[in-house]
Amino acid sequence: MEDPRAPRRAPLVTYEVSINGRTRRVEVEHADDGLVVLVDGQRHLADVTSVNGAISLILDQRSFEVAILEQPPASGNLTIHVNGRVVAASVGSSRGARVPGGHDAVASHGGPHTVTAPMPGKVVKVLVKPGDAVTTRQGVVVVEAMKMENELRSPKAGTVTQVTAAEGMSVEAGAALLVIE
Repeated sequence: MEDPRAPRRAPLVTYEVSINGRTRRVEVEHADDGLVVLVDGQRHLADVTSVNGAISLILDQRSFEVAILEQPPASGNLTIHVNGRVVAASVGSSRGARVPGGHDAVASHGGPHTVTAPMPGKVVKVLVKPGDAVTTRQGVVVVEAMKMENELRSPKAGTVTQVTAAEGMSVEAGAALLVIE
């Protein structure tokens, strides 16, 4: 893999990524054996592969399973599942970028929020029912994908208004599981 201290090439894309009110500049460049990702100027070596509707990411020799969901399409509002943990983010591009993932998903801000399956799998357990109050990061549904159980969490506090998932049900990536208002 390329030496992260090597001279910089022109970035392929540049993103402005906001998570929990903190905005970071993310630049992605080609490297000999993968990508170099700069986060606020700090270099990280990356290898990215798409596997069964999810992204396998190796970043600085650490492995992550990532699914990126966006709604409405091209809005820049994302729900990112990283090793089963949910992160709400918004992304703006400053050069040549489009939001990665391309799946339907949920807005990370006000209004109804649809919790979606990050990848194809099977609903193992539904942890809430319509009318239940939920807190931010509370587990709401468990989906088994790639032989791992992933507890999907609410990205916001609110009330469950609709549950479309049922235990034992097979789901595709981006399938709506429940709605929180």
